[in-house]
Amino acid sequence: MPTKPWSQIKKQTMTVSQRNRARRMAEQEIAEIELRQLREALKITQVEMAQRLKVTQVAVSKLESRPDLRFSTLREYIRALGGQMEIRVKVGDRTVTLSHFGRRRSAGNRKHAAKRI
Repeated sequence: MPTKPWSQIKKQTMTVSQRNRARRMAEQEIAEIELRQLREALKITQVEMAQRLKVTQVAVSKLESRPDLRFSTLREYIRALGGQMEIRVKVGDRTVTLSHFGRRRSAGNRKHAAKRI
Protein backbone atom coordinates (compact mmCIF):
# COMPACT_ATOMS: atom_id res chain seq x y z
CA MET A 1 0.00 0.00 0.00
CA PRO A 2 1.59 3.31 -1.04
CA THR A 3 1.87 6.04 1.59
CA LYS A 4 0.47 9.52 1.11
CA PRO A 5 2.11 12.73 2.25
CA TRP A 6 0.44 14.53 5.18
CA SER A 7 -0.36 17.54 2.99
CA GLN A 8 -2.46 15.35 0.70
CA ILE A 9 -4.26 13.61 3.57
CA LYS A 10 -4.94 16.96 5.21
CA LYS A 11 -6.55 18.32 2.03
CA GLN A 12 -8.79 15.26 1.76
CA THR A 13 -10.12 15.50 5.29
CA MET A 14 -10.38 19.24 6.06
CA THR A 15 -11.35 22.29 4.06
CA VAL A 16 -9.07 25.34 4.10
CA SER A 17 -11.55 27.06 6.42
CA GLN A 18 -11.55 24.10 8.80
CA ARG A 19 -7.75 23.94 8.83
CA ASN A 20 -7.51 27.69 9.55
CA ARG A 21 -10.06 27.39 12.36
CA ALA A 22 -8.21 24.41 13.85
CA ARG A 23 -4.91 26.33 13.67
CA ARG A 24 -6.44 29.38 15.42
CA MET A 25 -7.95 27.18 18.15
CA ALA A 26 -4.63 25.41 18.72
CA GLU A 27 -2.72 28.71 18.89
CA GLN A 28 -5.22 30.12 21.38
CA GLU A 29 -5.04 27.01 23.56
CA ILE A 30 -1.24 27.13 23.56
CA ALA A 31 -1.27 30.86 24.37
CA GLU A 32 -3.66 30.43 27.29
CA ILE A 33 -1.87 28.72 30.12
CA GLU A 34 -2.27 29.08 33.85
CA LEU A 35 0.65 29.86 36.14
CA ARG A 36 0.47 26.42 37.72
CA GLN A 37 0.61 24.76 34.30
CA LEU A 38 3.60 26.87 33.29
CA ARG A 39 5.45 26.01 36.50
CA GLU A 40 4.68 22.31 36.12
CA ALA A 41 5.76 22.33 32.46
CA LEU A 42 9.12 23.68 33.65
CA LYS A 43 9.29 20.84 36.22
CA ILE A 44 9.42 23.25 39.17
CA THR A 45 7.58 22.32 42.37
CA GLN A 46 5.64 24.72 44.56
CA VAL A 47 8.25 24.17 47.27
CA GLU A 48 11.03 25.22 44.87
CA MET A 49 9.00 28.28 43.79
CA ALA A 50 8.44 29.19 47.44
CA GLN A 51 12.20 29.07 48.06
CA ARG A 52 12.89 31.21 45.00
CA LEU A 53 10.24 33.76 45.99
CA LYS A 54 11.14 33.60 49.71
CA VAL A 55 7.55 32.74 50.69
CA THR A 56 5.78 29.61 51.89
CA GLN A 57 4.48 26.80 49.68
CA VAL A 58 0.97 27.74 50.80
CA ALA A 59 1.53 31.30 49.53
CA VAL A 60 2.58 29.93 46.11
CA SER A 61 -0.53 27.74 46.02
CA LYS A 62 -2.77 30.72 46.82
CA LEU A 63 -0.98 32.92 44.28
CA GLU A 64 -1.49 30.35 41.51
CA SER A 65 -5.22 30.13 42.21
CA ARG A 66 -5.94 33.88 42.42
CA PRO A 67 -8.24 35.18 39.68
CA ASP A 68 -6.54 38.60 39.75
CA LEU A 69 -2.85 39.46 40.30
CA ARG A 70 -0.87 42.66 40.58
CA PHE A 71 1.61 43.13 37.74
CA SER A 72 4.50 43.31 40.20
CA THR A 73 3.50 39.96 41.76
CA LEU A 74 3.21 38.34 38.35
CA ARG A 75 6.55 39.81 37.27
CA GLU A 76 8.32 38.36 40.33
CA TYR A 77 6.70 34.95 39.77
CA ILE A 78 7.79 34.92 36.11
CA ARG A 79 11.32 35.97 37.08
CA ALA A 80 11.45 33.15 39.63
CA LEU A 81 10.65 30.77 36.76
CA GLY A 82 13.60 32.22 34.85
CA GLY A 83 11.41 34.21 32.48
CA GLN A 84 10.73 37.80 31.59
CA MET A 85 7.31 39.43 31.53
CA GLU A 86 6.13 41.33 28.50
CA ILE A 87 2.70 42.97 28.15
CA ARG A 88 1.37 43.38 24.62
CA VAL A 89 -1.68 45.38 23.65
CA LYS A 90 -3.61 44.97 20.41
CA VAL A 91 -5.61 47.95 19.20
CA GLY A 92 -7.14 47.40 15.79
CA ASP A 93 -4.39 46.07 13.56
CA ARG A 94 -1.58 47.49 15.74
CA THR A 95 0.27 45.64 18.49
CA VAL A 96 2.46 47.48 20.98
CA THR A 97 4.50 46.33 23.96
CA LEU A 98 4.02 48.25 27.19
CA SER A 99 7.55 48.59 28.52
CA HIS A 100 6.90 49.81 32.05
CA PHE A 101 5.20 46.60 33.24
CA GLY A 102 8.11 44.28 32.53
CA ARG A 103 10.76 46.00 34.61
CA ARG A 104 11.11 47.67 37.96
CA ARG A 105 11.34 51.43 38.07
CA SER A 106 13.55 53.30 40.43
CA ALA A 107 12.15 56.28 42.31
CA GLY A 108 14.11 58.58 39.99
CA ASN A 109 12.59 56.98 36.89
CA ARG A 110 9.06 57.33 38.33
CA LYS A 111 9.60 61.05 38.99
CA HIS A 112 11.00 61.53 35.49
CA ALA A 113 8.03 59.71 33.93
CA ALA A 114 5.58 61.80 35.96
CA LYS A 115 7.14 65.02 34.60
CA ARG A 116 6.56 63.83 31.01
CA ILE A 117 2.83 63.43 31.63
